Parts: sequence; C-alpha cells; structure tokens
Amino acid sequence: MQPPFEPLSNADVISRALEQLTVANDDPLPLLVQLFDAVRPGRSSSDQALQRWHRMLQLLEIPRYHDGLRTALLTLFAQRRQISLYSESGLLPNTGFFSELHRKLAHRLLPELADPAELRDCIRLLFHHPGDAAWLGAIPLEEQQAFWRLLTPPSPRMLEQISEACLVLSHRVCAMGLEPELLRVLPQLKTSRSPFLALHEELAWFTTEALRIEDETSPGEEDKRHLLVLTGQCREVVRRAHQQATAVAGTSMSLTFLLTRLEQHLQRLELLVGVLAIRVQTVADGEVMERWSVFLADAVLGELRRNSLRQHFADLTGQVALLVTENAARTGEHYIASDRKEWWGMLRAAAGAGVIIALLALMKIKGAGLHLPVLSQGLLNGLIYGGGFLLVHLLHFTIATKQPAMTAAAIAATVSQTRGRLRDQERLLELMVSTARSQFAAVLGNVGVAFPLALVIGLVAGLLQYEPVTLKKACALAEEVNPFTTLSLFYAAIAGIWLFVTGLISGYIDNLSAHSQVGPRIARLPWLQRMSGSSGAGRIGSYISSNAGGLTGNLFFGLMLGVTPAVGLMLGLPLDIRHIAFSAANIGYALITSGFMLQPSILLAAIGGVMLIGLVNLLVSFSLALWVALRSRGVPFSSVRSLLSPLRRRLFNHPLDFLLPVEQRQAPRTPQ
Repeated sequence: MQPPFEPLSNADVISRALEQLTVANDDPLPLLVQLFDAVRPGRSSSDQALQRWHRMLQLLEIPRYHDGLRTALLTLFAQRRQISLYSESGLLPNTGFFSELHRKLAHRLLPELADPAELRDCIRLLFHHPGDAAWLGAIPLEEQQAFWRLLTPPSPRMLEQISEACLVLSHRVCAMGLEPELLRVLPQLKTSRSPFLALHEELAWFTTEALRIEDETSPGEEDKRHLLVLTGQCREVVRRAHQQATAVAGTSMSLTFLLTRLEQHLQRLELLVGVLAIRVQTVADGEVMERWSVFLADAVLGELRRNSLRQHFADLTGQVALLVTENAARTGEHYIASDRKEWWGMLRAAAGAGVIIALLALMKIKGAGLHLPVLSQGLLNGLIYGGGFLLVHLLHFTIATKQPAMTAAAIAATVSQTRGRLRDQERLLELMVSTARSQFAAVLGNVGVAFPLALVIGLVAGLLQYEPVTLKKACALAEEVNPFTTLSLFYAAIAGIWLFVTGLISGYIDNLSAHSQVGPRIARLPWLQRMSGSSGAGRIGSYISSNAGGLTGNLFFGLMLGVTPAVGLMLGLPLDIRHIAFSAANIGYALITSGFMLQPSILLAAIGGVMLIGLVNLLVSFSLALWVALRSRGVPFSSVRSLLSPLRRRLFNHPLDFLLPVEQRQAPRTPQ
C-alpha cells in the first residue's frame, strides 16, 4: 500500500519540474537538478522521500512527462563520458586499504572538483545534498528500478561507451588473472591456455564488431553465448582458486581482495556484454534489461557513497570476515553430527572433556585459595583454563560452547551456496536441526560428566578427610550462578563473545599457517630432521600446520577466561565470565561440600542459572559468528529469518529431532 501523497503544493513543484523537461534543452543537467531538488525530502525523511518518489512515478505515467524525462536523461548520457561509471562504479579499486582511506579522508575534508563532462561527477551534481544517499537508499529497489527503466533500452551512444568500458574491464581482468598470487594457488594456469587471455581476445573482437550492425561479419547470438561461456570459465577459475586456497594452499588478505575484485569485474562484464548484445538481437533480453536498471540504481547509490568512511570500513570487515571464516566453515562441518553414529561420537568426545573440566574447576577453586595479587591470580587462572583446553584439543575431545562459532560458519557457507535466497530450504533446515542436535550432545556430555564427577571427587575427598571446598566457598559457588541476584547472564554473554573471538582467531591462524606453508617449512628445519629424522619432522610439521588454529584458539580462550575477571577488578568494572560446564562442576562441588543441604530456593536458582548460562553462551557466540559469516559472503542476515517458521513447525511436530539422533527423514519433493 502506497503512502498518502503530500499536499498539492509539493506535487506541483514536481510537475513543474517535469513540465520544463518536455521542452528541448541543450544541456538538461540544470533541469534534472531541479527535478531531484523537488523530489528531495526535508530532513532526509524516508517516508516523505517515498511519498515524493511515488508522486513522481505517478506523474511519469503521463506520456508527455515520460518522453520528456527519457529524452533529457538520454541527452545527459550522450553528452558525457560514461566509461568510468560502467567500469569503476561499485567495484573495488586496485589501491590498498590505507591508500583508499587517505583519499576518502582528503576528499571529505577538501571535496574534489566535479567534472561536468564525466557522468560519474554529474551524478554527484544531481544529488548534491549530503543526505541524498540516506533518503535514496531508503527507497525500495523496485521503486528505483521503475525510474531507471526510462534508460532501457540503451541508446547507440550508451552502447558505444559500454563497448569501451568492456575493453577496460577486460584488460583489468586479464591482468588480475595473471597475478602471481593467483598462479601460486592454481599453478596449472602457468602451463595451460589462460581463459582470461581467451576472454580478452574474444571480447576485443566482439566489442569492435558489435557496433557494425550492417557488416556481414558482425557477431550474432552465438558469439554472445560463446563470450558468456568464456566469462563463465573465468568465474570457474575464481571459484576453484577460492576452493583451493581454503582447502589446501591457504588464503591471505591480498588473495581474498584479488579474488573478490576479479569476481566483481567478471559479473560486471557479463552484464555489459548482455546489454551490448542488444545490437545483435531482434528482441531485447528482458532479464538483461532488468539487471541493467538494477545496475543503474546501484551505481547512483555507489557514487553517492564513494567517499563514505563507514562504507569503506564495512568493506574491510567483510573482506577480513571472509578471510577468517572460510576455515571455520570447513572445521565446522566436523562439529555437526548428521547421523546416529556421529551423534554418539560427539557425546563420547564431550564426555571426555567433561572429565577434564571437573578437574580444571577444582584446580581453579584451589588456586583462588592462594590469595595471589589480582593480575597474578588472573594469569594463573588463564593458564589453568588454557592448559586444560589444550589437553582437550590434544585428546580430540569436545567442549560444547566452542562449537557454535564453527558451525555458524558452516551454515553460512550453505546459505551462500544458494546465493542468499534460501532456495534449498529443506537442506538448510536439516543442517540447523543437526546443529542443534549436535550442540545438545556436546552439552549433555560436558555437563553430564563434569557435574557427577565433581560429586564423586568431593565424596572421595571427604572420605579421605580432605576438604576440597570450604562451606563458605560452596555457598559462594552456588550464589554466583543465580540469575536473579547476580550478573551471571551478563558474564555468560562475555564468555560467549570470547568464544566468538576465539573462532575468528582460529580461522585466521589456520589461514596464515596454510598460506605461509608453516608445515613444510617446519619439516625442513635441519635441527629437527637431525633429532627426529625426516619422516618424524614431516609428521611434526603436518600436525602443527593442521592444528595451529585450534591450539592457538584454545590457549587464547583459556587466557581470556582467566584474565577477564582480573581486568574487571583492576578497572572497577563488572567483568567476569560464566561457562556452563564449569558452572555445573562448581555446583557439584558446592552440593557435596554442603552435604546436599543447600536451601531448595538456592539450589533451584543455581540449576536454572546453569541452564540459562549455557543458553546465553551458545546464543551469543552462535549469533555473532553467523552474522560475521553471512556478512563475509554478502548474504543479508534477514535471509535466515525465513527459516524461523519451518523451524518452529519442526520443533512443535518433532521436538526430539533437536535432541536425539533419528532416522533421516525423507525430504518432500518440490515440483521442478
């Protein structure tokens, strides 16, 4: 439902601006500026912007206004150089992050001079108000497309400029396709015919001949298809390079940037070739024209945000996120139990970790009795946690709350495979149900062993006349997980954040290790070969290369759990951590020390607190990791919301599917 229109006076301003465009003008730029000044809302109000935009579209249904505005826009395009708009707008530049940051800062402080002969600069003259990007971005894409369809199909002058832009893009693609960083990942490109060179040669002929429509040698539909096949082959090389870097060779910031930029250029080439092929087609391709109008709308917004520092940092975080989440996605697949055998394996691995957690909880309790200085106590606790987590990793056990950061990346990778549209909802639904089931198995294994083992240790210690925990400490342990009287849930969220950061660090170190070839370099150390032989050195190098991220992440997570409370004490801030498995073990020690005489209200609050702590641990780390992983793949977080309804139905109809292993359900077939 469209919002109500504004008073007639505002509509008259837009209609007068459109009326002036019906008269032929040598330069329509000033009149187009007046039109967008009339459409521009006050105080960048998105509602008012949508109202005025709707009013303009309604007036454009009048043939006189429609034809006048189309003629003005075509004249504006014909009188300006358009190549930079097609070949640069919306694409990553070849400059580095800091060089581009310096340029943006300089232009924010001292705006660059606009060249009216360049179409890119004319866009900034049309939308010259600082708030234009905000209100224009608030208008739905479909509404913007309705306006830019005025430029479909493109004029002959536009096609000439598109042809030259294709050549510019082709040269860049060819150069990027021969970069040493790409050849390192795909060495076979050195010895075989490069598809990037073939694309450039074919495109050079196509763009030249496409404009000679009367010539009998001019290209046809078959030539366009062949060119798109070559473009597809180049995109397949990018996909294989990305896959190879993730799986074996390792990626880096420069390689991630290169592959992203290369993919952007190839996508732009596909679009422009489709538009250029209008000259050799009897009927314009409706899908291509739709993409062309989308491109024009995006290009305008891209130009208005060209010097945006926020957009610049958003692009950087997207690149870094992609760098560190790819390995996490690959690792996350091992944390998702898809059948009964894997579920029981997950439970056994988590139970093994539960034994270590019960011992670590006791060590931390006894360490607190040393009454060390605050920072020393924090470092001691961090070493206890970190050493225990390293042991868990070395023994191939599983800590439940460390899984979400990995499994979220695996889910995001599946989402990105469907281009963010969730076309295979059943597959994603099963993956999320399997993830929940795996998390339950891991939590059950950790808590189900750590809690009773703490009781057994306390009982045996009591029989040996040894008091592992004082009665005062037992009461404190029970009280510190009470969600009603303490900040335990806030502290659980802090632990969830550290879990998320741990996943990022593990992914980064895994990438760095593979990209830097740490394993082979360690295996070739002369002193290591003398000590353990060449085969032993090879095994050591292979192990370090495969486990560098896991070892580093576990040590970091342990140190953060120990140091965070100490930092909070020193700064006078409410900083602490709560972890479900350690909290459960602490309750076990508190119960056995008190002789199971804790007040029922305290005990119930403690049990409920442990459950809520686990829920917060999982939700915070999973949500953050999923958000970053989706962002790294350019998939909006809202794409996952469409799964909420089928997830609720599945939970209502088959609640045990989220907890226990079941026989695989036959997915309903969807009509083709």
